[in-house]
Amino acid sequence: MIAKPKFKVLKLRFLSVSVIVTSLALILLQVGLYLNGMGFIHLPPGVVKVLASISLVIATFFATSLLLRLSIRRVFNLFEEPEERIFYSKIYSWTVYSIGLFVVLHHFGVSLGNITLFVGLLATGLAFAVRDVLLSFFGWMILLQKKPFRIGDYIRIGEDEGKVLHIGTFYVLLDKTQELPEDFTRVPNRLFLEKSISILGKNVLHEVIRFPLITLEENHRDKEHQLLLDLHEMLQDKTHIKVYTDIKEDKLVLVVEYLVNFEQRAQMRAEVIRRVVSGFSSSIRF
Repeated sequence: MIAKPKFKVLKLRFLSVSVIVTSLALILLQVGLYLNGMGFIHLPPGVVKVLASISLVIATFFATSLLLRLSIRRVFNLFEEPEERIFYSKIYSWTVYSIGLFVVLHHFGVSLGNITLFVGLLATGLAFAVRDVLLSFFGWMILLQKKPFRIGDYIRIGEDEGKVLHIGTFYVLLDKTQELPEDFTRVPNRLFLEKSISILGKNVLHEVIRFPLITLEENHRDKEHQLLLDLHEMLQDKTHIKVYTDIKEDKLVLVVEYLVNFEQRAQMRAEVIRRVVSGFSSSIRF
């Protein structure tokens, strides 16, 4: 049985519905103005002026949208780093749309001074009304410019952790499980300005587990050594395996450090906890 060709997919690959609708509206307006100018139809001067203004607005934003569709990919490919591609592509898009907006405002008689005053008043009002949104926007700019982490890194911020899929204008997408593409967390960019960020790694993660202790037993060193041997048998990556006693916030803790793949992290963490609880049951504080 012959499969039906996907005409809709083929068309939308080159044209979008918005482009087609905008083109038809612009053509109809221009035809109406042309017929009125040639004397085939007679429209009131007020209607002609309104149609001309609408035609200019549609033509301006149609030209800016078409320019972006034809050039945004080239601007995107000028940069190698994904964070720089996102940042400069956004800046380019906003610049093109801003120029189109200024052209329209200039047509309606708005001077550059009035535009500057209006933008200043609007920015002042928005600064109080949408403080969290502005913080997320500035956080987005800082994340892309300072690069505290990269796309593809595994990070932890607060109680959320996962692989960085995308650094958006207002949210960072964290993927907890690669097997479930729909399972991700949206973290507002403003939180990255308020909370500390832990970089876990890109493919191999540095896992640190702390167990609170009540006291140190006489054979505590022997138990640490046995746990270290167990970890060497369990883990594939043996380059960074540590078991030691430390003080955290004036409390005695047993610290276990090792490197593990993100996919095996939960399983390995559970096994480490099981062995620590089994070996240090009399000295661990629950």
